[in-house]
Amino acid sequence: MCLLPWLMLCACAVAVTSQPHNVTRRESGSGHSKRVVCYYTNWSVYRPGTAKFSPQNINPYLCTHLIYAFGGLTRENSLRPYDKYQDIEQGGYAKFTGLKTYNKQLKTMLAIGGWNEGSTRFSPLVADEERRSELVHNVVRFLRQNHFDGLDLDWEYPAFRDGGKPRDRQNYALLVQELRAEFDRESEKTGRPRLLLTMAVPAGIEYIDKGYDIQKLNRHLDFMNILSYDYHSAFEPAVNHHSPLYPLEEDSEYNFDAQLSIDYTINHYLKLGADRDKLVLGIPTYGRSYTLFNPLATEIGSPADGPGEQGDATREKGYLAYYEICESLQSDEWKVERPNPNAMGPYAYKGNQWVGYDDIDIVKLKSQYVSDNGLGGIMFWAIDNDDFRGKCHGRPYPLIEAGKEAMLASARTSNDVVSVTPSRGSSKTSPKRPSSSSSSSGSGSGRQGPQSGLRTNKKRPSSSRRQNKPVRSSTTTTTTTTPAQNYPGTTPEPPTTPDPGSDFKCKDEGFFPHPRDCKKYFWCLDSGPSNLGIVAHQFTCPSGLFFNKGADSCDYARNVVCKKKSGETSSSTTKAPPITAATSRTTRISSSTVTARTTSTTTPRPVVDDDEEEYGEDDYEDEEDEGEETNPQDIKELLNIIKNIGTVLVQ
Repeated sequence: MCLLPWLMLCACAVAVTSQPHNVTRRESGSGHSKRVVCYYTNWSVYRPGTAKFSPQNINPYLCTHLIYAFGGLTRENSLRPYDKYQDIEQGGYAKFTGLKTYNKQLKTMLAIGGWNEGSTRFSPLVADEERRSELVHNVVRFLRQNHFDGLDLDWEYPAFRDGGKPRDRQNYALLVQELRAEFDRESEKTGRPRLLLTMAVPAGIEYIDKGYDIQKLNRHLDFMNILSYDYHSAFEPAVNHHSPLYPLEEDSEYNFDAQLSIDYTINHYLKLGADRDKLVLGIPTYGRSYTLFNPLATEIGSPADGPGEQGDATREKGYLAYYEICESLQSDEWKVERPNPNAMGPYAYKGNQWVGYDDIDIVKLKSQYVSDNGLGGIMFWAIDNDDFRGKCHGRPYPLIEAGKEAMLASARTSNDVVSVTPSRGSSKTSPKRPSSSSSSSGSGSGRQGPQSGLRTNKKRPSSSRRQNKPVRSSTTTTTTTTPAQNYPGTTPEPPTTPDPGSDFKCKDEGFFPHPRDCKKYFWCLDSGPSNLGIVAHQFTCPSGLFFNKGADSCDYARNVVCKKKSGETSSSTTKAPPITAATSRTTRISSSTVTARTTSTTTPRPVVDDDEEEYGEDDYEDEEDEGEETNPQDIKELLNIIKNIGTVLVQ
């Protein structure tokens, strides 16, 4: 009888020691599976001079996922391009998805929604089961015909904005569930890789809680792109940094801004049940600018007298691309302050102008934060606002490159164990917030930059005491898996020479010669309601003709005064093959040796009504590169197109 308790004790000991600890180990090279997601804004092609950005400027090896912003919804429960002229007729979609012909691992996706789409169309659509069913079928068709690898949902925001309803939260989750089911079904029937399904999710706590069923969304989404910027807008009465990693003040019941930080947002998503590896941290490549009420009061919290002056390229008050900021900071007149470099990026001021932005150092810290916390990657809004021409740091895309290198290097050197979950749940806590360090000032180069509009919480949330935020102690089983992708830590050089752009800027409407090529000319037109100012549209005269400013038309060489006609330039050069549109089943590249003289191909434009979104396979013919020869007789019809697309405001 005395042996029985001893035997039971031994049995318990054996059971405890043999119990698995749920240790998950990374596979070899899985550190490279971290996502580097980059949004591309199609309106950046209308920026003036060398700020113009098109898919030809994108290095296909820079990001793991490229997202084209934006598409919209139709009344017929389908998707539509926001800018049919740029997206379809000028081959924007085709050139964007064609980047995959260089990098086979690259994923190109389409984002629908954005700030301007709001809730007016989303809310009634998701509330109707029949309309949802029709939409999910049309989505697959649209994505496949345009060669996208997935859909990024960017409803800003469910249960908010004009048209939003309280039931949006559950209806949005139903739409995601049905989209995922349709994506799975289509893949099984066709044998094609499954379309990816992602979502842009807010940073503001109120938006999250009222509009997003995180547990349900987490089951069906491949990952979530957190809009962890614009915690403060340029229209607030005091200056503030729009993307802090941590709050400046220590934890306290009187720290009313504790919720307005990336660390708080991330831990809130984890608390709601999001998987760590599905959370992608958003990093801005833009700055929020203010006009100071008192130019002598420049510290955080100083009174503001409205948004800052617009930049020459982005042309929006309160918003500056990183390349606009870093070029300005090369002047000694700007002063840079870093009140807490471990908590947020710097700010700079000159006279009554003030701008907060993310520089290389804070981007590295945020990327390190992603690795330390086992998150799914980093996201940049937007690729076209980074210093893509490399004017400030000697290489293109300094912010994206810095974030990518820091995240991948940290993932490679970190312990092989991702998470160790004991049987009874000792919890791992988030890293403690670094203490404030001394401020530094000088004419350093602070940086930032995307296109405006991904706005999160504009009003301050109710005050609450920020508590220690433990990471979930139990492992989570999810039905969504994304294949690991092995990306090199160093980005290879782009396979083609990026579009160099032109230093020409429109000062007035009309026709103007290209400063370096007599065959080319610009047509400067006011962009209308889009408030982009006067936009330059470049054209090339037909073969054998040159632009004659006196006649505002293409003319014979004998009638044109030109120091160096492009048709007589130096010997022919070999270009990399242009990216062309393809059929829905194949993606092909036409390879050729191109001289300065080109031959245009006549491509019929698809005739589509404003509300008609039925695009057949034959509607997408090969598009010529920019600089395509243009018949001057056909130019006038472009005027109405440009005026129409002017109504599409940037996000």
